[in-house]
Amino acid sequence: MVIGISVVVLLLLLATYQLSNVILKPRVKTPEDIFKQEVENGRIVPDIYESMEKTKVQIPSRYGYTLSAVVLENEFTKRVENKHKVAVLCHGYTYGKLGAIVYAQILMELGFTAIIYDHRNHGESGKKYTTMGYYEKYDLETVVDWCFVNFGRDIRIVTHGESMGAATVLDYLNIEGNVALTIADCGYSDLRTLLQHQMKTVFHIPHVIFMPFAILCLRLRAGFYIKDVSPMDGVKKSKNPILFIHGDKDTYVPYQMSIQMFEECKAPKKLYLAKGAIHANSVVVDYEQYKRVVRDFINKYYDSGY
Repeated sequence: MVIGISVVVLLLLLATYQLSNVILKPRVKTPEDIFKQEVENGRIVPDIYESMEKTKVQIPSRYGYTLSAVVLENEFTKRVENKHKVAVLCHGYTYGKLGAIVYAQILMELGFTAIIYDHRNHGESGKKYTTMGYYEKYDLETVVDWCFVNFGRDIRIVTHGESMGAATVLDYLNIEGNVALTIADCGYSDLRTLLQHQMKTVFHIPHVIFMPFAILCLRLRAGFYIKDVSPMDGVKKSKNPILFIHGDKDTYVPYQMSIQMFEECKAPKKLYLAKGAIHANSVVVDYEQYKRVVRDFINKYYDSGY
């Protein structure tokens, strides 16, 4: 009996360890594969991409690795009247900074200099554990601080994130409100609820059994608690405008999460549900509408004093 219980517990621990690897050490796409996929999906137009002026920078993280970043500019963004406009963009889980080009293009058309970068354990950045927003929000803080040092204290920063990147820009609001406004595309409200959902729909395992082991494993391996990845808390604290975007056919990160965050947000806000869009696909389903929503929100709130 005791041996049987021990075997079951051991199997649970082994299974949970493998599950934690999916979170902490995901198989990430190469920059070459991302570029090819973005072009095929119409999210990168090669001629427009080539016309962007690109400056590669290495930003030191407080955790001992470097963040691989690129500053994107063009003649329009460098005009005197646009010098204060800076956007920092965060990509999604297993992806890379090239996945943010489609959003950078939209913001550059509005005059923003765009900074894209690889999260830790992604692309060309340092190979620490992926933490779904926990340590990533502190790296975002580092990038924002770098922007103030290099572009001047009078800049006004917009953050944009997709999926895990959206969770990161919202979770960042828990520690810092030094942005003019935030755009969160298909973000999750908290990591625990997301894992419960994906244990059921992706891994087909009972979260009641596995969640306690997952909490322990992530704490021991990466030094953070699942409960501490809470974009919802950042939303509740924010005084600055937030634009929530989500596809209404997203089953990977349920769109109801964005609805819930929108409802809890006390700051100026807008919710755009893209009809027919699956996860991280809102910008593709209706590109022109996506641009209009972003443009109108920025025009309304960016220089409003929030």
